[in-house]
Amino acid sequence: MQHVKAMSVQWPIDIKKKQHIQLCDKSMNLLLLNKNYVLIRRFSAKEEQRRLTAAPFIAQRFNIDFIGIENHLNYIYRPDGELSLEEACGLSVIYNSRLLNLYFSTFNGNTQVSATELRGMPLPPLETIINVGRYIMDINVSTYY
Repeated sequence: MQHVKAMSVQWPIDIKKKQHIQLCDKSMNLLLLNKNYVLIRRFSAKEEQRRLTAAPFIAQRFNIDFIGIENHLNYIYRPDGELSLEEACGLSVIYNSRLLNLYFSTFNGNTQVSATELRGMPLPPLETIINVGRYIMDINVSTYY
């Protein structure tokens, strides 16, 4: 969870806790293919203004085959494919927006974000999500390529 900030996934970071899972037969059910995802923190501190904190996980930035995502994170993915860079970035921007944060806070008074709540949130059409993603990628080219 500490690796995810708004619009940024940083791994590894300087902490004492282990930041990896050993790749073996027993751990395979804990791992996901290295693909594009949107990572959303499941918990926020009460004093934080933001309840939703999302970041695009861009597969090409990490030279690995599999990733492990702890249970303190929700992740958005395409079941039969992969999110495009534009989709991952666009969704992350939208989930980090003041509007969606206000919407979420109105309907949920606690500091936890469940997958069920995320599924129920209204989102703009896919074309808009892609356009938002392209826009943010144009502004921050070096971050996503």
